[in-house]
Parts: sequence; C-alpha cells; structure tokens
Amino acid sequence: MSPVEFVYLLMLLISLALGHLVKISRIASQKQLICSGSGVLMVLILCGRQSVHSLFTTFVTAAIIKLFGPRFCHQVVFAFCFGYLAVFRAGYYFGLDTPTAFSNVIQLLLTLRLVGVAFEVHDSNSAKIRCSREESHMSEKELNRNQLLIIEDPSFLDICHYGMCYVGILTGPYYKYKTYHDMLHCKDSHSIPTMEPMLLRMKLLVPFGVLFLLLSQYLSIDYVTSDEFYTNGYWYRTLYMIPMFLWFRMRMYSAWLLSECVCMTATLGAYPVASKPRRGQGPTVYLSHPDKNDSESILEYNYETVHNISGYGCDFTTTFRDAMRWWNMSVQWWLKTFVYVRCPIRGYGTTVTMAVSAFWHGIHPGYYLSFMTVPLMLLAEDLMKAAFRTDNNRAFYDWANWFFRMRAFEYLSMGFLLLGWSATLRYWQSTFFIGHFFTFLFIGIGYAYRPRRSAYVAGERATNAKQD
Repeated sequence: MSPVEFVYLLMLLISLALGHLVKISRIASQKQLICSGSGVLMVLILCGRQSVHSLFTTFVTAAIIKLFGPRFCHQVVFAFCFGYLAVFRAGYYFGLDTPTAFSNVIQLLLTLRLVGVAFEVHDSNSAKIRCSREESHMSEKELNRNQLLIIEDPSFLDICHYGMCYVGILTGPYYKYKTYHDMLHCKDSHSIPTMEPMLLRMKLLVPFGVLFLLLSQYLSIDYVTSDEFYTNGYWYRTLYMIPMFLWFRMRMYSAWLLSECVCMTATLGAYPVASKPRRGQGPTVYLSHPDKNDSESILEYNYETVHNISGYGCDFTTTFRDAMRWWNMSVQWWLKTFVYVRCPIRGYGTTVTMAVSAFWHGIHPGYYLSFMTVPLMLLAEDLMKAAFRTDNNRAFYDWANWFFRMRAFEYLSMGFLLLGWSATLRYWQSTFFIGHFFTFLFIGIGYAYRPRRSAYVAGERATNAKQD
C-alpha cells in the first residue's frame, strides 16, 4: 500500500466515525455544519494551498446559479466547471503548482456535484412550471416524475455546504443535492439502521481488500514502463494485463465499498423501500406524506441510492455495455442523465459521453485512448450479437462474449494505469494491438453476417414477446 493509498484509507476511517455524529444529530443546521466543516478541514489538510481551487470553484458556481437563475445556470456552470478543470490540471504550463493526487480527485468529484446541482435547479424549475400548467392533464406517472424533480431552491450557502460535504469528497459516490438535503432534514435518522447494511458491505470489502494487498506485493505498473518488461516474450507481456486489471479492480472495489459504508453511517441515501430508490437517482416513487402505520414496507430502508459498485456485476455480466453500468454506478448515472440524454447531436451520444468522461478523468492521453475505443467495442458487440446470437446458442454465445469483453476491459485498463501517450501505445504495440485487432475483426464479421433489418426487428420483437 502506497502512502497516498494509506492516507485515503485513514480519511475514510475518520469519515466512518464522523457519520455517527451526523446520524444522531436531530437539527438540520447542526448536521450541515458537521458535514461541511469536516469537508473543508479535510480539503485544507490534504491539499494545502491548492485547496483554493476547490473553494473558488464552489463559490463561483453558487454565484452563477443565483445570478443566472434556473433557466441558464446549468449551461453556464457546466462550461465553467469543466473549463476550470482544464485550467486546474494544465496550470503548471503557466507557472501554477502541479495538482497533487488529493487535490485532483477532490476537484473532479466536486465538479460532478456542482454541475449536478445546477441541473437539479434547472430541472426543478421546469417541473414546477409543468405542474402548475398541466397538472390536471398529467397522467399519474408524469406527475410522479415531475414531483420527484422538484427541490427546495438552495441558497448560496446551501450550495457551498453541499459542495464541501465530507461524504464522498475523496472517493465518491456522487449523490444529488436532493439526497443531501433529505439526509439533513430527516428527523428520524437516529432510528434508521446503519450497522447491519454496513456490515453486509464489509463482508465483501474484506476479501477485496486482502486480495488487493496481496497483489500489490507482486505487481507494479512501473514495471510495465521499464525496458526490462519488454525483454519478456509476447504472451508474458500480453497476459500481464490480466492480473494488473484484477489488482486495479480490487483497489477500486475496496475504496468504493468503504465509501458506501461512509454514506451509511451518516444515513446519506437512506430511503424507504416503498419509494423504490435507484442508484444515483434516489426515489422513483413520490411519497408525499409517508405514514409509518400505512405499511410495514415504509419502515424498511435501503441504501440503493449510494450503491456504487457491484463486483459480481462487473466481473460476471456477459456484455460490455452492462459491465460499464455496474462500474462506478453513481458516475454512470450522472453521465447518462446530464450528458448522454441531453446530447444535442443525435446518434453521437455515446461518443460525446465517452469524450466528456475522458476529459473529466484527466488530461492524460491514456484516458482518451481508452475511452474513445469504447464506442468501437460497443459497435463490435452489437453487430456480433445481431449476427450470431440466437435462442439456440444463447448460453454459449453469452459466455463467449463474456470472455472477450473481459479481455477488452483488461486491454483498456492499461491506458488508465499507464496514462501517457508513449507508455500506453508502447504497451499496446507490444501486444500487436490485440484489443483493437479483435474489435475491428468483429466489426467486419458483424457487418458481413448482419441480418436484414426487417428480419432482425422481427426476431427482437419475438424475443421480447417471449420474455413478457
């Protein structure tokens, strides 16, 4: 475990203890001060003078939201936060300090929160307008959807408090302002179960953490950048990405599981089961005045809103597309809701989303090389599925697809780990670009054997009818 990883672990353990103070506090303002005070203190300790970037971004975003109003604030905040992210990371070209690991991760997670709250303000205002004009003509489903979007307009200070909340400030998950607001104003937080759901997540954390520590003793990405590594044979170099991706997964799984536990100790993301909460989104059923005597299900809470990682889903789901959904699920929800769905260029939503995701992760070329390969791999998977997956060979095809999509994730992960243009291309070249080779091969085969559209659509409809 590196010194940076040790500090991450220490901060998360401190956050676990702070969560108990938040849970037992019954006054919203007291909870708010504990959360933001602890967050600011963490930022100052970990980032030193670079903490000015996070504080400046938060204050300016709050000012933009209040000055521009709900109609345009989301667009201006998006442009400002992502623009400032570029300045922050490339500032060393202009004499600024190079971002540290801590200041970088805090800034990128803060960007999600601040852009997210601007979109929430915009969507809430739009929902209020729709409800006031068309409530009598709305279906129950439409009314429910709009009511869930409405939030109490945050003040300048509320936005600042939300941005600096200690929960998730280093590792995520992303959570909406509405989720944060609901935590603060929950009067029964002291009675919401936290230990039992946390221990369930801890059971998964132990094997992941032990495996990560064990692999850390034998694997190093620095070795891949050395000349010594490239004296090994082809299959050694190519297969080395398999244990490296396992090490990477165990590191991320451990951090995200522990961050979920931090949310649980503070009751952040705890909603009644009856509200049917979803990852990142929160409740999907509007409960206007939940009465605990109406149904036992309302007494039951879950933390699905802050459920950020499924190791089983990532490792064993059979498709590339589904595996992406199980990885860092709150950020995936953010990208889908605020980028993919609202992409103005129809037909290019996936490419634009991958570009935004790469830019958000950093300015390192390895991110772009990996992320911009994803649309090609998704295309290859879709074409092969349309051409060859049938009811008769479904099980065999799905597990063959699982094998290739795992190799694809391992191949792309090397861009994440090596980061540099030369380092990433040097490694991929040493494998004869095996990931790209099979991607283009499957695209070619898929196009050659793709069914006629009419026959394919009829087959899909028949399959869906059977499933229904």
